[in-house]
Amino acid sequence: MQFDIITIFPEIFDSYFNESILGRARAEQKISIFTHDIRKNAINDYGQVDDKPYGGGPGMLLMFEPLYNTLKKIKRLPKSKVILMSAKGRIFTQKKAQNYTELDQLILICGRYEGVDERIMDFVDEEIRIGDYVLTGGEVASMVIADAITRLIPGVLGKDESNQDESHSIKGELEYPHYTRPESVTIKDEKLDVPKILLSGDHAKIEAWRQKHKKQA
Repeated sequence: MQFDIITIFPEIFDSYFNESILGRARAEQKISIFTHDIRKNAINDYGQVDDKPYGGGPGMLLMFEPLYNTLKKIKRLPKSKVILMSAKGRIFTQKKAQNYTELDQLILICGRYEGVDERIMDFVDEEIRIGDYVLTGGEVASMVIADAITRLIPGVLGKDESNQDESHSIKGELEYPHYTRPESVTIKDEKLDVPKILLSGDHAKIEAWRQKHKKQA
């Protein structure tokens, strides 16, 4: 799958996308990630890509022309969607992440300041938010979306079942508790032990315990 991210801060993504699971997925060519600098399509030699909103009001907006010119230079793959990161968009969910894995390409536009010139919406398929709060820009949100989708791509996690029994894989259901070594620790005279059933080797009883201890979102 290919991610194309439209932003005024392309360097933000370098570290995150080159580490850990995403870094391996890129190295193994399971995903491709490209950033596209809006400032390369600025309206003047000063690199201007934002301006004051008509009608007054605080803040600045990303201008239509730099956004559109950046978008139209991206080569579109057969199954492609353009997503605008926006605080007024639809909420991003695990189900939506799963649906996006069916695409060849996701183009993510990172809003900034007070938002974007509304005319770009004629070229956008969806507006998406990652929560009910406002960020300084869409860069972090686009990382979240790329991460959530990438780990659902077959082979990325090593064992595909790794993402089949975790929080939100079933709507409204959260994963059971996990423990690892050592079996017992003592903190301020309080002993904290791993539940004995998990040490029993009885897989049927362990599975029953896990199902019992799943939580509801």
